[in-house]
Amino acid sequence: MIPSFDESGFLPPGIHRATLDDIASRFGRQSELRRVQMESVRWMVELAVRAGVERIVLNGSFVTDILEPNDVDCALLLADDYPRDAAASDELIKGLPFLEILRVDETEFNRLVHRFFASSRLAVIKGMIEISL
Repeated sequence: MIPSFDESGFLPPGIHRATLDDIASRFGRQSELRRVQMESVRWMVELAVRAGVERIVLNGSFVTDILEPNDVDCALLLADDYPRDAAASDELIKGLPFLEILRVDETEFNRLVHRFFASSRLAVIKGMIEISL
């Protein structure tokens, strides 16, 4: 279950695991922009699984209480045998609408998730969502 927002509109600190359906229900229905962003997230997940991504963490204004988020920040941890599907990998490299996709190794993934994604631009400690694959 995805926890409630805090008084600043952020998730509580930490990585909160959720299914795509739970993410869509919580973050992907409140506005037309959120609906199309969620469609891009679903598309990205399908490509990422085919390409050989081990973990996906979502961050940015999409996982806040903002009605019209700017984009969805995505950290993708690449498996050792990435890319399993070259065509899917190429699509991820080209990018998807509304998504800022970072394809990274374990060291960079940990830096992103535990440092960069863990606080806002104003240094407020906050949470993020990990997609259950």
